[in-house]
Amino acid sequence: MVLSSILKKYSKKSSVEVYVTTIDTTLGKLVAAADEDFIYMVSFEDSKNMEKYIQTISEQLSCTFVEDTNKLLQNFESELKDYLEGNLKKFTVPIKMFGSDFQKEVWNGLLNMPYASTQTYGDMAKVLGRPTSHSRAVGAACGANAHVIVIPCHRLVASGSKGGFSCGIDRKDWLLKHEKDHSS
Repeated sequence: MVLSSILKKYSKKSSVEVYVTTIDTTLGKLVAAADEDFIYMVSFEDSKNMEKYIQTISEQLSCTFVEDTNKLLQNFESELKDYLEGNLKKFTVPIKMFGSDFQKEVWNGLLNMPYASTQTYGDMAKVLGRPTSHSRAVGAACGANAHVIVIPCHRLVASGSKGGFSCGIDRKDWLLKHEKDHSS
């Protein structure tokens, strides 16, 4: 479905406005959504979860979507450009997460992972004080991450393989190589 149709489908009659912009990158088109205070979503346009993220924002904020940019989205686009050029190691734009307590715990754990590092899903479970048997749940939380690249779920890998990535394993490979190439 086309972005404008998705936004129309989930827009509510409301004075609360969430701006949605599309950003061309070397990895494909990113869609970002924000109001004046928080970024609520950064997703690849072709992500199978993008419409779900828009729906969640609509349900949580009861908002009208506006296809335009604002100051926060412009700041994000600038940080994204710096990240893709290898000049930014950690995003500083304010984000708001919608998810279960466990998902938020995983996402906050990911935000604390150093640039260019990797960790297994089981190791992340241990960092969170859970048994390694929770690795699937950690992987599922990564798959529900609505802030791709900003919350670096690409840094989690499976034991013995790269694991999955909701935006495509080729993008995960690119992000991991990119960070490794720019880590010094």
